[in-house]
Order: sequence, then structure tokens, then C-alpha cells
Amino acid sequence: MRERILQVAAEHFVAHGYEGASMREIAADCGITKAALYYHFAGKSELLTEVFSDYLAQLGAAIAGSLSTDQRAEQRLRAVIDALFAEPPQRRAVMRLAMHDSGHLEPEQRAAFGRAYHEQFLEPLRQIFADGIDSGEFKPADPNFYVKVLLGLLYPFFAPGGPVSGDTGAAEITALSDVLFTGVGAKTTAAP
Repeated sequence: MRERILQVAAEHFVAHGYEGASMREIAADCGITKAALYYHFAGKSELLTEVFSDYLAQLGAAIAGSLSTDQRAEQRLRAVIDALFAEPPQRRAVMRLAMHDSGHLEPEQRAAFGRAYHEQFLEPLRQIFADGIDSGEFKPADPNFYVKVLLGLLYPFFAPGGPVSGDTGAAEITALSDVLFTGVGAKTTAAP
């Protein structure tokens, strides 16, 4: 039941934002009472926190598969970018929601989300960039800077009003990757 609640809550939060989402409507769409919803989650901010945590866990699992050091850093980053865009638009919209509505979380919830975001998303990206710098694939620079560059390229696809309602085409994803790798100095490899 908990997974179903998280799925329905994510849909409501994405569609209506934090303020517009109704615990009563979430409960009704789950086929449970509002009291039963509060049995699983103490309140709306806790439910939003769990929606974010669930998304980050799934995102972290997708990224973890791209972290094998058997591949060059560029190949690993391309795999991460592909994994991000392989997410259905509704799932990607949760990241947009996190950017827009995380201010509604309690301070300790916001801090916990920030730590999880750093550990499960930012740090793996930083490590791949660091590996690429160490191997000579990428120009020497602060890997954290390169993470910011990547996030800047990705942001329009996750930002409020961004193109999350439809599938991003392979050509767009390849173009985004090529812009990144041209900038960091990677010797791009032809796609198989």
C-alpha cells in the first residue's frame, strides 16, 4: 500500500504542486480513508519527503549501474544521461517538483533530502568527472564545477515548464551529451 500511496502522491504533487495537493484526494485515489493515509504518513510534508526519497533511491539505483570503472568516464556519463532520460516524463517531473517545492519541507526533512541528493546523485557524478580528469579524458578543472555544468544543461528538461510532458528524442540527448563533452574536452567517441 505504501508504494501505491507514493505513486499517487507523486502524481498529485506533480499535477497540483505542494499547496494544491490534497491529502483527502490522495487518499480517495488510493482507495483508502484519510485516516489510513495518516497512519502511513504523519502529514503532507512527510509524504512529500518520502516521494522525493523514493525518486532519489530509484535514480541512485539507475546511476549505480553506470558507475563501473571498467568503462571510460565519458561512456559512464553518457550512460547516466541516458538513464536520466529513460525515466518516464512523470518520474522526471518529480525532480522538477523537488526543485520547486522542497521549501515546503521541514528544515530537518530538507536537510535530509539535501544529503540524500548529494550522496545518491551529485557525488557519483563528481566521482565520474574526477576519474575523467585523472585519466586525462577531461580538461583539468574542479569536478564540482563540471557537475554544475551538467546540471545546467539538464535543468531545462526538469525545470518547471520544461519539456517533461513528452519524450526527449535521442537526437536531443546526443546533442546535449556532445555539448557537455566538447566543453569538458572529452575526445568524443562515435556511437556504436
